[in-house]
Amino acid sequence: MNQADELQKLLEAVPETQREAVWRGAITGAHKAMREEFADDADAPPLILLSADELLTTDWPEPVWAIPNLLPAGLTILAGRPKIGKSWLALQIAQAVAAGGFALGEHVDKGAILYLALEDNEARLKTRMQKQGWPMGLQADFLQLGQFTRQIDDLRNGGGERLARQIERVGYRLVVIDTLSRACYGDQSDVEKMTLALTPVQEMAQNLNCAVLMVDHHRKGFGADPDAVGDILGSTAKGAMADCVWGLYRERGKAGAKLAVTGRDVGEQNLALTWDWLTGSWQCEGDADEITITERRQEILDALADLGPSPLKLIAEAIDQDKGNTHKRLQDLVAAGLIRREGTGRGLKYHPVQE
Repeated sequence: MNQADELQKLLEAVPETQREAVWRGAITGAHKAMREEFADDADAPPLILLSADELLTTDWPEPVWAIPNLLPAGLTILAGRPKIGKSWLALQIAQAVAAGGFALGEHVDKGAILYLALEDNEARLKTRMQKQGWPMGLQADFLQLGQFTRQIDDLRNGGGERLARQIERVGYRLVVIDTLSRACYGDQSDVEKMTLALTPVQEMAQNLNCAVLMVDHHRKGFGADPDAVGDILGSTAKGAMADCVWGLYRERGKAGAKLAVTGRDVGEQNLALTWDWLTGSWQCEGDADEITITERRQEILDALADLGPSPLKLIAEAIDQDKGNTHKRLQDLVAAGLIRREGTGRGLKYHPVQE
């Protein structure tokens, strides 16, 4: 039995309310013993380091992606307001990986998945899977809250190591943890507790080349401009530690949504999603920013069709946009040959190409 297992066995005999203090004391004591052991030891072995030349000349393995350019190996947090479709999206992605196919417009390689459904019962999962068209025969395992508590439990107190052993044993390509608050106990606003909670999960995911998608919540009262990292509920340590962060933004009652993606190895992206009630799935429509620009340009064309030749100020008022952005879009439309301009200074007007 190794030291970690011995410590876990000892902790099981301690009342649950005292386990964290005992565990933290054991870790602190171990660090102190190590410092004392090497403090005056001139013969202590040197640190094992990498040279710059080794870093530059070694052929390091390419990063593994569950979804190319969107979901890398490591820890990804998917956050959003309650009841806007986060779990549906996570389940949809799990099916795409388990079956091999497409997810959010990207082709994904087939691989085993583990889904920790810590908020949904069996009947709800079955209903959602049937709606999404899950076929039989997929290498997909599920674990619910009761099973999780008995077999894995808090990811900080040995649960991360137990989960890692299962991932290594099966070779999962994707693990979904829905939700973070059910898998990692403690104050979500406590930087130290959240760092202790997420560190074993992140190390496990990176070491085993497994993508871990952890579902979380957005804080209340965030600003009008989406901030995938800053909008995560609780401690900033969560967003800072994650290798990738997804923020799902949706106006309640509407089918459209925006998925903001950012990460260490992922370029910032804003994807436009549309909810398909028939299949219980999100459809990716492409770059949300480009779609917005296209919609704004069409608004200008529609306004000019109604107004006729008009100055910048009148056009901006008609589409309820500021003059700066309207002017830029007008110039783009002129360059594209969709409208023309005549006059100079205050007499400058923009004309529809067909009057």
